[in-house]
Amino acid sequence: MIVKKFKHINLRNKLTNNQPKKLGFKLFRIGILLLATAPSLSFLLLLFSTFGGLLSRENKFLEDKYSRLLILSSFLMIFNCFLITTDLIKTPESDKSLIWLGLLNWIPLFWCFWGFQNYLNTKNDRLVASKLLVIGSIPVLISGFCQKFLGLYGPYRFFNNLIIWYQRPLGADGGVSGLFNNQNYAGAWLCIIFPLCLGFLLQKHKKIFLNYINFSVVSSFVTMIILTTSRSAILAMLISYLNLEKFTRNKVLAIFISILSLILLGNILLLINIDIQKYITDYLPTGILNKIIYFKFSNLDTLPRFDIWSKSLTFINQNLFFGYGAGSFPNMYVLFDGNFEGMQHTHNIFLELAFNHGLLVALLILFTMVSILITASKNYFFNNSQDLSLIDKAWIISFANFIIIHMFDITYFDGRISILCWTLLAGLRKMKKNIPKI
Repeated sequence: MIVKKFKHINLRNKLTNNQPKKLGFKLFRIGILLLATAPSLSFLLLLFSTFGGLLSRENKFLEDKYSRLLILSSFLMIFNCFLITTDLIKTPESDKSLIWLGLLNWIPLFWCFWGFQNYLNTKNDRLVASKLLVIGSIPVLISGFCQKFLGLYGPYRFFNNLIIWYQRPLGADGGVSGLFNNQNYAGAWLCIIFPLCLGFLLQKHKKIFLNYINFSVVSSFVTMIILTTSRSAILAMLISYLNLEKFTRNKVLAIFISILSLILLGNILLLINIDIQKYITDYLPTGILNKIIYFKFSNLDTLPRFDIWSKSLTFINQNLFFGYGAGSFPNMYVLFDGNFEGMQHTHNIFLELAFNHGLLVALLILFTMVSILITASKNYFFNNSQDLSLIDKAWIISFANFIIIHMFDITYFDGRISILCWTLLAGLRKMKKNIPKI
């Protein structure tokens, strides 16, 4: 009788514990779907979902070694902000509120990294999340094409400014931004999602129309990434494409897709009797053409990033352990005779962390990201293991694309991209745990 009573209590406890997880799953998946198009609503849903994950997780926050590293980073960031605002560390005059607001780009997302893991625990969980990310990116493509070819400009506001699609008029370089505030943000989002699209394209589908849909989505992503004129996004996209053979052992399929794409493009241009040279000149963004044509290794010292990085390294060397605080880079850059106007950050995420919060914080976060990425992908890259699913392989490339982009630019400060970053990292962490030892 006593045993039956205990069994009944355990069953009731399991059911009670599952309820927050089921609700959290729904909130998480809706939040992921809306991330690109309705970020404010998505942030709320995703934040609430982490509490469902908290109540249903078996292991505790402090039991994860990466969580401990991120907690240490958080304390160091807060301590650094305290030293700056109390003038114990002398920095150029800047808005002190920005220094504290800058913490919102990191500390809440450390919590999300832990909370999201419960919803990305299995291959199927990551598969569903990947589908939602791709589907949620379709409006980004539509808005970009409307901006480029139909001249539809915003901003478009919904639900009392809860949702804003910027749709800015095209600038001098013709770069497309779509519903994002900046073309580099749009390019970053698209090229991070792009490997997931490739993964779905290479999956075997019994229904032929799904293959056509996936091919159309991949083609649209490629076109839109080029139209953003973001060089880092285009570079990341090309690296994804070059890794195509690593997505599958069927190299014939990879070659076939490449040749088919070129044949289709050539036939379309011939069919509609377009002068290819004139087409390239008229329709490709002039910005990307200029960036490609005028890039030379001999004039690196005249490029904005070279000047920014060299000055950033000088600033960091002068204050290794305590940064200058978020939002202080523009003032520092101007005070030390920066050669280019309007520079808002260091154009490298780890230089940015070291500049704002100190070298130790940058190393802790760098170690966390790179360690999880390498460990999750080592079987895939080095041991040729078949334990990872096709979408898991695409997931790995997506986070690698995030790292590549942020070596040359910082789009992280758009909340959608930072949430995407930590979502991918949470999936990699669970993937890492699920990879068997060889």
